[in-house]
Amino acid sequence: MTKLTIKGAYGETNFGDDLLMCVFENYFLKEFDDLQLNFVGEENNYANKLLISSTYLKPNFQPDWEVYGGGTQFFAFQSSYNTSLIQKIGIAFRNPGLVKKKLSDVFFKNCINPGKIAFIGFGIGPFYENQEAIANAKQKIAMADFVGVRDEISYQYCAGWNIPATLGADVVFSSYFEKPTCIKSEGFNEKRKIGIIVRDWDWEKSGNNYINVLIEFYKTYSDAELQFIVFAPSKDKEWIGKLKNENFLAWDPEKYSIESFLEELNIFDGFITARYHGAIIASLLNKPVVCVEIEPKLRILTEQVKEIKLWEKPFNMQHLIKLVDELNFDVDYETSLKDRRANADTMLLEFKKIFAKN
Repeated sequence: MTKLTIKGAYGETNFGDDLLMCVFENYFLKEFDDLQLNFVGEENNYANKLLISSTYLKPNFQPDWEVYGGGTQFFAFQSSYNTSLIQKIGIAFRNPGLVKKKLSDVFFKNCINPGKIAFIGFGIGPFYENQEAIANAKQKIAMADFVGVRDEISYQYCAGWNIPATLGADVVFSSYFEKPTCIKSEGFNEKRKIGIIVRDWDWEKSGNNYINVLIEFYKTYSDAELQFIVFAPSKDKEWIGKLKNENFLAWDPEKYSIESFLEELNIFDGFITARYHGAIIASLLNKPVVCVEIEPKLRILTEQVKEIKLWEKPFNMQHLIKLVDELNFDVDYETSLKDRRANADTMLLEFKKIFAKN
């Protein structure tokens, strides 16, 4: 029996990453025989409940393969954003996973991996000319036996570093994502219901601007029923504080399964989202969506799926109103999603070939 570890930002009460974990498990269970899976992420009490037959953080698990599954694995923030020591400490307390990631990076550099390494469906960058971060990413990715990236920018990084890579897509786009059977609500109320998926963003000054404008939009826009949605309550603590007096939907893995939370999201007619997987899920549920450009991967996604709209920096209120007013509730993603699915499936099956050879 082959042992395989899948590492990611799992178990951090982030619905996007927890969904990624479950899609990866579905892929491995459907395509591989005689495999023992162990997922590695944040220590918690709920991840095992989401998995079908895999283990989570199993002690003394010695894998034959280490797979880094999805997410933005390598990046650096803009050095032009003058973050004080006090601000950095505050960010660290609100995002303990980042501290653990920094520590794991140190151990990664000094460890000798006993098995093989794969990166599947992950993103690279941006680096904002941070040469240390670029060198670190290049060194780690060059060690891999298989590299499958989720977008063209990441593919260009690999090409520039002379690292062979497969251009894929986020695995949630793949055939291994199982969406609710009913993806279109029957009828609708007088007002459309728009979900606003939020994310704390301490890394740039524009982050505070996006939050303030979005709250003002929520208070003043009257042409739709609006409700905030928190994908990662343990990470988005600033938003949790601002929404304490509001009725908002939050991912709670002790209360919801992946399927039941998708069904909750399916009730909405459209979305505004500052989270990457919020936009992917919206498209898969056939709902119109506006991405908030707090980081480059959201813009990249709107270039991959042309039907997704982009609220660009510096986050002008009138621009957001225009985008929401123009949402197409009969949007047809079929062609765009067919391409994304084909890329994701090709990447996953290419890994299967490499795995079989080894």
